[in-house]
Parts: sequence; structure tokens; C-alpha cells
Amino acid sequence: MSQSNNAAPGRKLNVYLCGVKTGELFEDDLLQLSFKYIDGAPQKRDGAPQKPGAVSKMRSVAPLSVRLPVRADVYPHAYAYPFFENLIPEGGAFEILTKDHASGNKVFSLLNRFGGDCAGAVAFYETAPDNKNKRPREISPAEIAGIIDRLPQDPLLTGIDNKGSSGPVRLSLAGAQSKFAVYKSEGKYYRSEDKYPTTHIIKIANKRFPDLLKNELFCMKLAANILSGTPEVELMEADGRPYLEIKRYDRCIKNGNVVRIHQEDFCQALGLVSGKKYQKGGGAKLKDCYMVINEFSENRLTDIIRFTEWIIFNYLIGNTDAHAKNLSLLHSDKGIRLAPFYDLLSTEVYPEKTVDHETAMLINGKGKYSSLRSRDFIALFENLGQNSTNMMKTMKDKFRNIVPVAEKLRENLLSEAISAKTSIYDGIIELIKKRINYV
Repeated sequence: MSQSNNAAPGRKLNVYLCGVKTGELFEDDLLQLSFKYIDGAPQKRDGAPQKPGAVSKMRSVAPLSVRLPVRADVYPHAYAYPFFENLIPEGGAFEILTKDHASGNKVFSLLNRFGGDCAGAVAFYETAPDNKNKRPREISPAEIAGIIDRLPQDPLLTGIDNKGSSGPVRLSLAGAQSKFAVYKSEGKYYRSEDKYPTTHIIKIANKRFPDLLKNELFCMKLAANILSGTPEVELMEADGRPYLEIKRYDRCIKNGNVVRIHQEDFCQALGLVSGKKYQKGGGAKLKDCYMVINEFSENRLTDIIRFTEWIIFNYLIGNTDAHAKNLSLLHSDKGIRLAPFYDLLSTEVYPEKTVDHETAMLINGKGKYSSLRSRDFIALFENLGQNSTNMMKTMKDKFRNIVPVAEKLRENLLSEAISAKTSIYDGIIELIKKRINYV
């Protein structure tokens, strides 16, 4: 088999999608990655990816990405690396994990060590996964508290022992925020196993950003009241440690079993590494994200409106960190569609000396929400090829009642002991009130 640069092949990982071996990931002696489907379809001679639909009748395996349609030829590093790199953690978690667990190509090494339960339905194994019907070990509230305490130094629960299991925990959560994932059943948490993939993400507090969990709780619940399709979130405690529990939308229960649903974030769909999730420095733009939806969504018109609502909602709450990795495509038996929205929180509620107020992607060439007016959204809609008059009316109708809905939500959260004693809700509502007239 030919490699991307004719170097001798080094390590190999089996790549599974929805529990079915789909392909093989290679690391060569020059630390370049390549990927090959195990039973691909013919491809154009120039080696450029075809549109997914171009080979649909000839497939025997499902594609990992809209950027990696099934084909017989090997995908070289330039195509393979962005998809797989976006599956691993970022920031401090990446530095800690690569220090202790990576040699050679760091992406390959981390997927080899932790890639058993990634975002979506992709998983990585050197040998066939152990599918024995073993129950995973329960994680007690005291253990959850201990995990929260040591999470910044022990990302991805690498220190959790699962006695009687097939080995160390194997999960990979992309992103920079401190979090881990668990399998939840009948109100109890368990360490995941191959047959029991994680069902919930647990996010912990951050001392740099006061009330960060309540911030995300408010914004996610507000989105659930205004937008369609946002994950369930709850603020909870373990031995006095607060945490946010988020139900994974890329999992579902069928016949009593957890089933993985494949997804890819928009960096993967655009063929960009995670460092290009922001427009600054040549990264993803809103127009790029729009084009992904326009080209690949089975519900194109609906998802374009949902995408536009996402833009406006982030503007209203002051979420300047609305980047390309916070949008995903969901691959299911209903086709490809825009995934539920996640990681919604207000960054602008914190002072600029604490967090950057420059937006992840520009709107009409502007990088500060504070400078936006109605004409900028009109220009944005026109740039996206939309009827700006109709879209402005649609957005006005959608967000007409957001202030009273937000105020009612604040009242409800303040009435609960676990989500009370904060002024963060007031700050977010004030931002919304200042901006709603420009939509």
C-alpha cells in the first residue's frame, strides 16, 4: 500500500465507525498520517475528494467525513490529519496528555491511547475491541468529587481504575475546557466500556471565570426555550463540588443499548486543523460554515435558518467564542443535518482583561459585537446569499420574546438553591436588552 510520501509505514490503528471497522490510520516513519478505507470506491485520478453522493451507490462502508468520501485510494496527510487532529483535546489537556502518553506523531499516539470513545461514532483500536458483555464499574459521588479536584492535572480520567475491565479508560474529548465523560444509567455514573459508551459530559468550574457553570446553564436553557434542538443540561453537585451535566446528543438508546451517532465538527468538515477554528489568522468564516450547510445538509433550508439563529443568539448573549468547532454535522439514518447547538455561554459578561471580546468570526467585517447594528446583519445575510428583508423579519419573530423568557428563566433558577446566589443572569439579560433592538 502506498503512503502519502512513500516513507515506510510505521504504526497502524484500526478505525471503527458505529462499531464497524471502516478503515486504517497509518503513521509513517516521517510521522505523517494517512488513512485508507478498507473497502473503498473508485476515485478521480487527480486524487481530490469527490462529493459524498458521487460514490454512494458503490459504498460498502460509511464515510468518516464529508471531506473524506469513501474511495479506494489512500488519503494522504494533508487530507487525513485535520479530521483526526480535531478528535483530540486542546490546550492544557493536550500538553499534559502528550507529556505522559505521546511519542511519534502526537495525534496518532493520543488516539491510540484514548480513542475508544471519541465525539461521534468513531473509535480506534490496535486490535479488535473487546465486546464481551461486561458491566462497567460504578463511579461513586465521592469519586466524582475526587475527579473534579484532580481533573486539571488528570485529563480524561486517565487515573481511574476499572477493576475487571479490559484496560485503562479510552475516551477522547476535543476542546480546551476541563471536562470528562461518563456512562449514566438509572441515575448512576459508570466508567465507560466498549459496549457502554459515554452518555453524558461533565464540565467543572473554573476559578478564572466566576459562575461559569451557571453562565452556561442559563444560556443553554435559554437556547432550549428559544431555539430548536439543544442538549439537556443540569447543574449538580458531588460532595459540594458543582458540575454541569450535559446529555450527549451523539448518543441514543435503542432496545436498552447505547448507540453512537456519528458527527463531525465544522473544522473537520472544512478540512481545517483545530487551530483554525477562529477566523483570525486565516481560519473559518461564517460564509465557510454556511457553505458546508448549503452543500451537505439534507434539510438545507431549515438548517440555514437554524445557523442564522445561532449567529443572532450568540450576538445577543455575548458569546464571542462561537467558533467553527462549536458547530457540527450529525450523520444519521435520516441523512446529514446540522447538529444541536452546544457550548453556549456569555463571554462578554466577563471584563475584557479576563477574556477576549473579539468575535470568533467576523460579521460584515467587524470583530466586536458592541459595534454591530441592524445594517451589519443585513449585509451578512446578503453576503450569505439570503433575502435580507425576509431573514431580518424571521429573526425578529424568532427572538421577539427572548427578554421575558430570559427573565422567567432567571426567576426559576434563582428559586433553586443550587443555581441561586449569582448576578451572572442579570449581566446576560442586560446584554440581551441592549442588543435586541438591532435584530
